Amino acid sequence: MNFKALLKSLLLRKFTTGLLILQLAITLGLLVNSAILAIDIQAKISQPTGLDNDNILIVSTHPTSGNYRDLDYFRSIATEDMAKLSQLPGVKDVSVTNQLPIRTRGMISNTHDLDNPEQEKNDKYLQDVKYILAEKNLAAAMGFTLLEGRFLNDSDQLDFGSEEKHNIVITESLKRALYGDDSAIGQETNNGFIVGVIKDITLDPTLPADKQYGLFINTMMEYIFVGRYYVLNVEPGQMANVRSKVSDTILAVQAERDIFDVLTMTEHLKGFYRDDQGLVDLFLLLCGLMLFVTAISSYAYSQFHISRQKKFIGIRRALGARKKDVLLYVLTENWLVYSIGCLLGVLVAFGFNILLSQHITLSKPDLILFLLITCVIFISGTLATWLPAKNTSNIPPVLATKTV
Repeated sequence: MNFKALLKSLLLRKFTTGLLILQLAITLGLLVNSAILAIDIQAKISQPTGLDNDNILIVSTHPTSGNYRDLDYFRSIATEDMAKLSQLPGVKDVSVTNQLPIRTRGMISNTHDLDNPEQEKNDKYLQDVKYILAEKNLAAAMGFTLLEGRFLNDSDQLDFGSEEKHNIVITESLKRALYGDDSAIGQETNNGFIVGVIKDITLDPTLPADKQYGLFINTMMEYIFVGRYYVLNVEPGQMANVRSKVSDTILAVQAERDIFDVLTMTEHLKGFYRDDQGLVDLFLLLCGLMLFVTAISSYAYSQFHISRQKKFIGIRRALGARKKDVLLYVLTENWLVYSIGCLLGVLVAFGFNILLSQHITLSKPDLILFLLITCVIFISGTLATWLPAKNTSNIPPVLATKTV
């Protein structure tokens, strides 16, 4: 195969060849970065959260009756709700809380050891620690893993309005930030005395894994008006059955309430990344369209230029070129154009990656991904070119030589 002759042939049609090469480069750049985005989002969704996502059910409610202005009434309803929910077949534990894991911001508090307030200056994340109102069953309902001490119990619930320091439970990463490898049990912070440390859970996915700072305090019943979420720990295989009954169970206790959501922690996690997943879907749709348009362009490019080379091809056939030689010539010309386009596409892909990284978190492209995407583009281009190439190889030499 004479590559010098192929290059000269391509230079004779610089404009159309250049457009196809540019289209190929943009297609590769878009495909590579879309694949990176999809892989990144899937990795985030698949990352362990420290929770049994599939077996935790969340119910979001809001009262609509004025009776709930009486907080004693509110507490009695919440207590009865949890009692009824815990009686459902398949439910192991039930609790109520003011906010959920896997959320940005929410109720937060600055936290430091009482004798070392300078800690907050050295670690900015200590200024925004998740402040989670709990009651004694939250650890069982969420499935927390206890590393030190104990979780909160009835003795940690002080009289409403009490000025005493509360007992608190903190996450492992917060304990390390405050006390390093030393035990935190009995230590006093500006928020209370530490009685327990739990293994980290994903409180805010936008923060580093070692900065999942959170503290739990047994004041949920005191501030029951912010208790928006019931959390149910469900036995494996019982989720569908429990899910179908929770709304009716809650409304049977007191009907004047809105139930906004009934969802698993897995669905809650996917909901957190809903916008990112939507962006991935949009990019993948654009990728599909770009591949389709590029394949059509390749077909039209080959069909048009092959039709103008019938005389040349006919002469080659008359001089003894076989059908497979003609077919290989047409495909090789296509592969040469695609090779140039994909090489240029490497630069475009890095350019797209740099631009997108200024707005969203995006990994850097790697060699394997480039090779896979290049193979996809080459296969689609070869399929698009195959039909005109096959038709050209079937032209009889006598008919081809009559073509002007």
